[in-house]
Amino acid sequence: MVTAKLDPIVKSDLNIRLFRNVENVAELRKQIMTGQWQCCLVNPKFILDPFQLVIAANKALTSESRTTKTIFTEILFNLSISKNITKSLQQFGINDDCKDLLVVTIVEGNGESCGVFSDIIGEEVDLEMLEQISDLTAIKKAYKIGSNEEKSTTILDSIISRIATKDFISH
Repeated sequence: MVTAKLDPIVKSDLNIRLFRNVENVAELRKQIMTGQWQCCLVNPKFILDPFQLVIAANKALTSESRTTKTIFTEILFNLSISKNITKSLQQFGINDDCKDLLVVTIVEGNGESCGVFSDIIGEEVDLEMLEQISDLTAIKKAYKIGSNEEKSTTILDSIISRIATKDFISH
């Protein structure tokens, strides 16, 4: 698990855990959608670095208004460059075919983390395994990163810039 401090004004931490070979994804997805668990399940295929999740969460928590219904769908929405909510959630969220997933939780103050972890039938692995799961081609396509851009900046910097400026630039 990786814990990241978020913007001081939100007084929260972001916890990120990576699971592989998850057998009950459909059940977990249903539980999340019905509000049983306060977290988001992210498709790790589209995550180059956990910092993407930190930026998306900070943006979701510090925004004056939400585009989506919950803070967790807002994180998924913020990961995408699309302003289409459904497309964003489908792309960065999980589907029933996913076997690997990132679980993102927000812990306020000294509070407890979401209890979804005990329901996951799969293996928690070190977040460093993310680089083996990430699909660089899919990431570049999702963030519309061309070969010319790669010559002048890192892929992660391009991704972070797009997440941060999504509200101001149309793709």
